[in-house]
Amino acid sequence: MGSEADKFIKNRLSRTAMIDSRIKKLLAYIIDCYNKTVEDGKQYDYSKRGKISQENFLRNGLVNDYLRCNLNSLNSGTEYYTVINKESNETYTSAIDGLTHDDPIDIHIVDKALQASWNTDKQIYYALECKRISQLSDSASYIGDIKKSTERDYKGMRLPYEGQIAFIENSKLTHIKIAEDINKKLSTHTSIITNKPLEAVQISNSFNGSYISVHNKIFGDNANFTIHHLLFDYSAIVIQ
Repeated sequence: MGSEADKFIKNRLSRTAMIDSRIKKLLAYIIDCYNKTVEDGKQYDYSKRGKISQENFLRNGLVNDYLRCNLNSLNSGTEYYTVINKESNETYTSAIDGLTHDDPIDIHIVDKALQASWNTDKQIYYALECKRISQLSDSASYIGDIKKSTERDYKGMRLPYEGQIAFIENSKLTHIKIAEDINKKLSTHTSIITNKPLEAVQISNSFNGSYISVHNKIFGDNANFTIHHLLFDYSAIVIQ
């Protein structure tokens, strides 16, 4: 009986390691695309965004101009494939009102390697939410997305991992200052249970603004989940 339990734990740990490795590969790819944005001297002029919100304007640029255009490098040498969409809707039940809602996801990633790691024939997805930060107080809005993740019981096969991207528009704000401010606010937040505040993690040697945090859901068995944070310096990319 003990050997069966040991085997189960070993398989679960192995699967978790594979999923974690694949998510880090996806995040490293997003970082590479951000670095390419910087190297290209790419800029996004808000005066040319029309009726698109500023946040979506930057999100669209990242997805359309880089994440989708360079997918061959991510999928090279593998039988699996990745599809990256923006503004995709998924369904969840809110722990706040008990009702079913649509969740418009900023960046929605369907990855066959993740599906294989999860050992399911159902489509699973990885979600990233985006927020602009032009002043330190905007971290409150960024934390709002963490709060949403604690309250939502997703109906689809969504991994117990979330992703968040910050577009930092102010050259006076570093990712370190923002992470510190987020952690300060989380330490006194009355409705977000934080097991591990934002902690720097090196996903790519070419980027230092990546962090990880762990929180609890506020429904069911209060399962914990992980958020990967990418805090991108957009101060030279955005034209106000």
